[in-house]
Amino acid sequence: MLKSVIFDMDGVLVNSEPVHYRAYLMALAKWGKDLTYEEYKKYIGTTNAVIIDGLIEKFGLLIGREEFNERMKGYKAFLYERDGYPGVAGIPELLRSLKEAGYKLAVASSSPYENIEKATQALGIRRYFDVLVSGESVENPKPAPDVFLKTAKELGTAPEECLVVEDSCHGVHAARAAGMASLGFVNPDSGDQDLSWATALTEDFRKVDAQVIGQVYRKAFPGKD
Repeated sequence: MLKSVIFDMDGVLVNSEPVHYRAYLMALAKWGKDLTYEEYKKYIGTTNAVIIDGLIEKFGLLIGREEFNERMKGYKAFLYERDGYPGVAGIPELLRSLKEAGYKLAVASSSPYENIEKATQALGIRRYFDVLVSGESVENPKPAPDVFLKTAKELGTAPEECLVVEDSCHGVHAARAAGMASLGFVNPDSGDQDLSWATALTEDFRKVDAQVIGQVYRKAFPGKD
């Protein structure tokens, strides 16, 4: 029986990947380096640490992870302060529908906890979530299932009673590895993600409500309510 719905944040609740990409470009400009969006796409769905380590290695940068991360925090904060948090159409209505249907809701994101808190507060959707979990609090990032398994535990829900909403290849693989159903969101700003491991796909959350989520869950677990 479906009891909980777990949302990724970046690319699902917040259309943040273009913002993150601009912040990385601002950081790399110091060394005269450039990064195409095509190159950036392969990092979508992983933690900041994985991205930063990859960029340091790729460009041979003489900077530590922590210092680079602090710069990134500053650039992202500047961009969000200047432009606001770009919400994804249909998400507030979907969250309301799920909450009214009695489901527990959570965010399980690779972003730092403080970023999850700020974004959900800024978008006015924090009240819908029972739990917020950062991938930085577990040993292995997506596509490992760690963050989803931890979230299910905090919700008091068995993995097979959860459905994950994700926009990245890493995310849907993590959901499958956790033994959970998943709805893949085809977000063009998240790059050409392989979401074939998702139970079902959507291109528009305005067409998704609690009833549709229930149908997706039953597709993954036939015979269960």
